[in-house]
Amino acid sequence: MTTLQQILLGTGLLAFSVIIHVTVIALSIPYLAKIGAVLPKDRLPRLRYIVFFLLTIFIVVFAHTIEVWTWAAAFLLMTELPNFSTSFYFATVTYTTLGYGDIVLDAGARIVATFCAVTGLLTFGISTAFLIGVLSRILPDIFADTDHDTQHD
Repeated sequence: MTTLQQILLGTGLLAFSVIIHVTVIALSIPYLAKIGAVLPKDRLPRLRYIVFFLLTIFIVVFAHTIEVWTWAAAFLLMTELPNFSTSFYFATVTYTTLGYGDIVLDAGARIVATFCAVTGLLTFGISTAFLIGVLSRILPDIFADTDHDTQHD
């Protein structure tokens, strides 16, 4: 694969991954709002926060999982990696920027792999912003409950 082909493929996979990530998060927001409204606020408030935050983390992990599977499939199709397990391992190590270096792609696919790492950096940043946003929405409720609890003691 030429350098230009690798850049175009890497850019396309990065864009696809970001679209998946943003779409999963955007589609989850109305459901999170509905779930937040249904969870009892006056009974077991801490359990409400735990459930809500765990659900939010599950959504983020789900988006990352789809993206890593996409990259793994791409690496399996475009490289000489022997099987999906090896491809998935390589995609995960690259996406998380851990990069053990025990598997090295040939020159015809290395540039695409760098886009996988950039995708991980970008989508982890989006995930962090989303989780901070969710925390900033529920933390005032937590502190309000704490203030309420201490006023009655």
